[in-house]
Amino acid sequence: MAKKRDNCIILLLDAPEPEKISQELKTAFGPERAAHVNSDLLLNIYKMAKAFPDAILILSYEKTVHHPDLTWLDPEDPGFLEVKNRSLEDRMQDAFRLAFFTGAKKALLLSHLSPELKKDWLYQAFDSVNDKTVVVGPNQEGSLYLLGLTQQNMKLLETPGFSHGKSAETMAERVKKNKLSVFNTPETYAVTGEEALRKWMESREVLPPLFHAADPLPPQQPEAPQAQEHKKHHKRHGKNGQEPLIPPTPEKPPL
Repeated sequence: MAKKRDNCIILLLDAPEPEKISQELKTAFGPERAAHVNSDLLLNIYKMAKAFPDAILILSYEKTVHHPDLTWLDPEDPGFLEVKNRSLEDRMQDAFRLAFFTGAKKALLLSHLSPELKKDWLYQAFDSVNDKTVVVGPNQEGSLYLLGLTQQNMKLLETPGFSHGKSAETMAERVKKNKLSVFNTPETYAVTGEEALRKWMESREVLPPLFHAADPLPPQQPEAPQAQEHKKHHKRHGKNGQEPLIPPTPEKPPL
């Protein structure tokens, strides 16, 4: 339990409404479809983070009139750090501050746009992050899907401009300028267009099913000739198609 308390995973969540979706997704998929794609990606990363056994979870969320809580994501309503009219970078800083205030020693911020993130990568990140090492998970186009910090290195977030464009490269440069080391988790991709979405859909189709189908019954073995003859013998002694009568067991003579 102590180890779990030392680690924290941070997710920034947005309501499944077109006006809450990034312009990049709306341009790629259209407003309504972008909302569906974004919700699928959020659910994917949330399930993974919730199931991760060795970290607490902080959810940053700005509630709306139509979605005042997170029951659209989880019927158990996990609760969240409420934000209102805060920029993305401000939300990131607020969530990291809360993580460290509540006792975490290491915190990872994850992006839901990178659905191929693996649980093993989270373990790599938690094992590697410390006061002298910052963890950055890069996407192929240069953005980041993971940022791992300790409270000592919160200063990297004080100057704005680290969350847009090639954010992985931007953050890596900041880390080096502060004479810190960078540990990179494996490179992956972000779903920002049709090609990446198709790639994710194809990878989901080949995943093993959650529940395996029941094993088929073994083929019935042919009966031995003696057993077949035994059945025929009893059938001949049946009456009007009824099962043959079984003679009663003789009683034992009294002692």
